[in-house]
Amino acid sequence: MNRLKFPEYRYILLSLTRFILILAVSLSLATFLNRDTYQDFYGKKLFRLHTLDLKTIAEQMTIKVNFFLSQGSRESLQDVLDAGFGYFGFVVTDCTSIEKTCPEQKILFASDKSLPWLHFPSVSTLPKGSFTVLKRLDHAGDAALAAPHNKRLDVIIGRLYVIRNIPVSFADDFLGWMHAPFSDIGARRFYLRTTLAFIAGSVIFWGLAELYFMIRRRQRKLLRRREIELKQSVNRQMKQLTENDAHITRLNEQTTRQYEAYVDKIRSLNRKMKNEEECRELAEQIISELEHDKSLEAAKYSEDLANVRREMERLEGKVREFEDSSDQTRESSYKELEDAVRMPLFSNHFENRIFEVISSSENYRKGSWRLVSNFDVAPGRNYRQFTDFILFNQDAVIIIEAKYYPGLIDSPGDFLNDIWLSTGSQKKKIDCLWGENPYHQINEYSKSLMKILKQRSPWSFQIFGVILFPDEADISKVGEHLGKFYRVTKVSGLLNMAEGIFDEARRFQSAKNPRRPKAEQVEDMLRGRKVSS
Repeated sequence: MNRLKFPEYRYILLSLTRFILILAVSLSLATFLNRDTYQDFYGKKLFRLHTLDLKTIAEQMTIKVNFFLSQGSRESLQDVLDAGFGYFGFVVTDCTSIEKTCPEQKILFASDKSLPWLHFPSVSTLPKGSFTVLKRLDHAGDAALAAPHNKRLDVIIGRLYVIRNIPVSFADDFLGWMHAPFSDIGARRFYLRTTLAFIAGSVIFWGLAELYFMIRRRQRKLLRRREIELKQSVNRQMKQLTENDAHITRLNEQTTRQYEAYVDKIRSLNRKMKNEEECRELAEQIISELEHDKSLEAAKYSEDLANVRREMERLEGKVREFEDSSDQTRESSYKELEDAVRMPLFSNHFENRIFEVISSSENYRKGSWRLVSNFDVAPGRNYRQFTDFILFNQDAVIIIEAKYYPGLIDSPGDFLNDIWLSTGSQKKKIDCLWGENPYHQINEYSKSLMKILKQRSPWSFQIFGVILFPDEADISKVGEHLGKFYRVTKVSGLLNMAEGIFDEARRFQSAKNPRRPKAEQVEDMLRGRKVSS
């Protein structure tokens, strides 16, 4: 059996502490209301009690008890004691002494125990109550009851104790209820109802509070996990940027060394052939071309290096903003850092332009569209198939293959089975990593991605392929459709085409598979993460 870790113990202790505090407050409120109930219930009765003619009541009870006790009528005597029960209870003992204390007396009769006694009397508690003596009557019947008091025999045969049956205070009554919480005496039934209602309310309130804190703990745990993943992504991207910086610097130095070596060799050759004017001119031409190529190469390396270092500075700035952010701005800073990390690194300007177009769309900013780049759709195999982009939402996945070939896009045969050419300033074959043409390549990537979805996805998706050319290209010959699931377009038409594809997929899914995931769940699935609910 797994032992609870310290944080779980802490949560349990905090939960118990909250429950005890909530219960204590509820019981305090319940006690306050019970006190009001006590005052309302007994206030009028206590007032009436203080205005009663207690002497008259005692004399009437004494006459009746004397009569029936002298007659030996036990049932009638018990009826009298029970009928007079109310604010007072009655007890008859065998004490014949006129002294106030009578330790050896025994209880002969008392108001029935089943009546709502606050405390049923015992011999030890009798001295606290007031009493009258009972005297034997020498004649029985109505005549005896009507006879003057000075005509009777004064033989003491017992005592009649009058026991107060109203609590002296709320504390006395409440403590008595706590000893017998289910007794139906006086206001005690109201105490039970009020207290149970407040206990039930405290349990419900505590349950709702624990549910709220549990949700908050899960949110904080998820946020911590997202922060860890984000920091890992930042570290990976910074490492890649550093490696790119070192690689570009190394290539630049290597090219410079090679250029200097070539120039030295040519100059050496030029010195040996001073008398040959033609060779000298040729050498100077070669040197001029090398210097031109070197300047172009150096400019390219310089631009790439500047881009890499700007990206490093931008990412470091976002990390500092996130670490220095307050609790109020932490969520927005986290979103900005997450967007910065999600911005992929591109090998050329064309791919960067594609990303800028997609990321500027409203659907992408709202999060209903997601984009991943350099995604391997052939994991677990002995080869790699890295897509340029995968754009997706909750209904469909679009593989985007970027081809930077300006000019007219043509083919010597049909576009499905022959090579593709770019006929601009010079005719070039459009390179493809898989198959004869971009259509074969995008079709191969789509089939590989379909295998991933079958293994990982609990949802059904439609997969589309888009071959993307720059705006300088002419795609009039190839057209925009290569079958049902494959398209050709330029950068300026990408967003409209993507919206049309997603609208078509949404209509299909709403009819066939109405239960759809969120876009972030789809990304978790593609990356092989645990899909959050």
